[in-house]
Amino acid sequence: MTLEPAEEADLFARYQATGDRRLRNRIVEAHRSLADGVARRYRNRGIAEDDLRQTALLAMVRAVDRYDAAKGASFATFAGRTMDGELKRALRDRAWTVRPPR
Repeated sequence: MTLEPAEEADLFARYQATGDRRLRNRIVEAHRSLADGVARRYRNRGIAEDDLRQTALLAMVRAVDRYDAAKGASFATFAGRTMDGELKRALRDRAWTVRPPR
């Protein structure tokens, strides 16, 4: 399911005004293929693909909550960067290597 830009903007405006979870779920479902694609980039690195997909979808839910269209970035760009960060964090948290603190 894909959304037209006007429909996506309308969903975000209504979600931010009401906080209705059904609207958030529609946005997440419309961008599910993006989450699957981002998760696929991190497979074969020690975490099951289902766990990667779940982490990406949770990151997308957080991205929907934090997205601000007024800043100029598209939601797909914002969500992709958010998912990348969460997946890298998940890999870093499960790494075997002992790293000194920064």
